[in-house]
This record gives sequence, C-alpha cells and structure tokens, in this order.
Amino acid sequence: MKLDLDRLGAEAHRDAGELGAYERVTLGDPGGLTQYGVAVETLMPGARSSNRHWHAQEDEFLWMLEGTAIVVEEAGEYGVGPGDAVCWPKGDPNGHMLVNLSDAPCRFLIVGWRAENDTCTYPDLKRTLYNDGPRWRLVDDATGTIIKQGTR
Repeated sequence: MKLDLDRLGAEAHRDAGELGAYERVTLGDPGGLTQYGVAVETLMPGARSSNRHWHAQEDEFLWMLEGTAIVVEEAGEYGVGPGDAVCWPKGDPNGHMLVNLSDAPCRFLIVGWRAENDTCTYPDLKRTLYNDGPRWRLVDDATGTIIKQGTR
C-alpha cells in the first residue's frame, strides 16, 4: 500500500515541555503495520527526541534524513548527519537520545519494534516504564511508587 504523505500531515508539538518543539509523521499505523512503528520526526533547534532511555524488548533504528544532531549514549556523544544510521538492540542497557544543537531543524526516520510487553528504563530520571499488554505504568526506581499509569 502506497501512503499519501500529503494527506497524513504532521503532528506538531510546538510546546513539548522540556523536550522542546518537534513534528512527527506516523507512517506505520496508517499503513496497517502492527508489529513495529515507523515515523519521520523533525526536531527543532534546541529540542531532543526523548529522555535518555533503553528498551528490554524493543529494537530501535534511526536513519538521519536532513540536518545534524548529537546522539547521547552511555559511552558519550557523537554527531550524526544525512545518511547516518544508528541501531539500538533490545536488552542493551545503552540509554540514548537525540539532541538538535544546531540552528536548523533535523529530520530522521525512526523505526521500533512494538513488543506487547516491554520495560523501558530512563536512567537519568531513575524511572522505569512497564508496558504489560494494553496497560502501562511509570515507576520511580528508588521508591517503587507508581507515578502514572494508564492504557494504550
């Protein structure tokens, strides 16, 4: 099935709090994909893709399309630009995020597995997100307190 990208449109998040402004065009859902998610994201200058995190059961892949950004991982930071690809295998405790420190937007393709059950660890926040089927909960690692919970 060919997707009509002009009709999909971008979800604009102009005030995304501490993460900064970004746009997201979801490609997997409109195409009927259920086993993995596919999206094109645009980070505005100063924005970051997420808080640093890693997944126990979900692989992630990033392919940089336009602009430049910094990948922040456990071992340090490195730059990426058009044509660069980055993989984060499931179960590797390599907390990662992308940060746009340039003065222009950067755009990338992001692909990730959609495990029904997954644990996503946020090492800098000391929080863990548990996805158990349709239910999820965000837990404070130090106290075990549930910070938020809901359904997908």
